Amino acid sequence: MNRLLYEAALQVVPLLLIALFLDRRVTGDETTARARRWHRWSSKFSLLLNGIAFMLSLFVVAGVIPAGSLTMAIVISAVAGSIGLLCGQIWQRIDEGGRPAGR
Repeated sequence: MNRLLYEAALQVVPLLLIALFLDRRVTGDETTARARRWHRWSSKFSLLLNGIAFMLSLFVVAGVIPAGSLTMAIVISAVAGSIGLLCGQIWQRIDEGGRPAGR
């Protein structure tokens, strides 16, 4: 049962990274410096979280690190954190999508 978590993380994390870096519309001229800075920070932090979850899951599936409650908590929190940051970026794009071009 525990192994399913790590195998699922190995499949979900690359999809999260693709979703994070696929759309680069936020870098336009209409965004503020604060929004661009937040987007860069959240992208870097999400990349770090995804990297931790992926590598730890890879080591557990390969049998290098034993599966335990600590490794499970790290993988779950890293994947959940990166999903939360991705949802924040989606929310920001939806919020900025309804504004007129002059603002």
